[in-house]
Amino acid sequence: MDRFGWPMAGLAARLRKRHAEIRKLTVFEQAINEVPQLGIRVHEVTLDLVLTAAKLSRQHELLSGDALVVAMMQASGLSNLASNDADFDRVPGIARYRPA
Repeated sequence: MDRFGWPMAGLAARLRKRHAEIRKLTVFEQAINEVPQLGIRVHEVTLDLVLTAAKLSRQHELLSGDALVVAMMQASGLSNLASNDADFDRVPGIARYRPA
């Protein structure tokens, strides 16, 4: 949004149509490089987690990405999630906190 001055609405669709603009997006890569300095643990996505996510997707009617988040949370013993996505409310044991 900031890079091109585009509104949030329709951002992904706009990038799909103008995919050459994706090359100009570099801030995310800089942010990823800073993750280790923040003391954040990064977990590896394994085949077992992907298989678990597939089961969770069917069981709780979640999209694949959301199901993978739940699988990772369960494997890590986490139950609190900050998200605007109400789909996570269908998963017992997940406490979703909506950002204000």
